[in-house]
Amino acid sequence: MTGMGDDGAEGLGAIKAAGGMTIAQSEDTCVVSGMPRAAIVKGYANKIIPLDGLASYLVSNYGAERSSSEKFEKNDKHEKNERTPVSSSRT
Repeated sequence: MTGMGDDGAEGLGAIKAAGGMTIAQSEDTCVVSGMPRAAIVKGYANKIIPLDGLASYLVSNYGAERSSSEKFEKNDKHEKNERTPVSSSRT
């Protein structure tokens, strides 16, 4: 969603290579059209979505998964509170 040139493209490529879902903002909705170009040209974006459609795409495609993870996080909070915090002194 941000950056110009190849600065974020390789990271997006690594996510895609690891099996992750990758999304690039459509060039026509960018302030600078070159921002997503490198990732798109290299084929690293699974989807190209206009900025104003991103939220609805994520909710409609991944909303149910988030609900499951939120339940896990709520259950996990009690367990985390029982753990001893780890700290290090800085001098």
